[in-house]
Amino acid sequence: MMNVTIGAYQAVYFENVAQAVEYCHALVPHIVPRPGTRGTAEERAVVWFHVPERSRGSSRDGCYLFASMGAIAAAERAGLDTPLCGRVSRAALPPDAVLLFGDDAPPTPPRQRSSRRASAARRLVLDGADAPALDARV
Repeated sequence: MMNVTIGAYQAVYFENVAQAVEYCHALVPHIVPRPGTRGTAEERAVVWFHVPERSRGSSRDGCYLFASMGAIAAAERAGLDTPLCGRVSRAALPPDAVLLFGDDAPPTPPRQRSSRRASAARRLVLDGADAPALDARV
């Protein structure tokens, strides 16, 4: 596995999942590295797939492929129409995006800082469950 991660992806929107699958099927033969070449992070072909929440619960069934610049270059070599609709930083990839192909680990979720203050507040809430109700009427 490569240690160098890709910093950003190009977003490609498809009206439905079937179109995205056809696109990937046409793209795969063009992403195989050339013999004897060593790719850099910018040249690696990596594609993530994502169906937004709004598309899962309605008749709108669009989806996205998030493609590295290497995957976009492979699509151009393949003669595929690649309607780019934006750029997404790696850190902003949706947490439920699925890696279709390539070598790029998912972003690590941000660590939640625990502090004494948060622990004390949790303890008060938990301990307060047994406390009698207060009448605050004046």
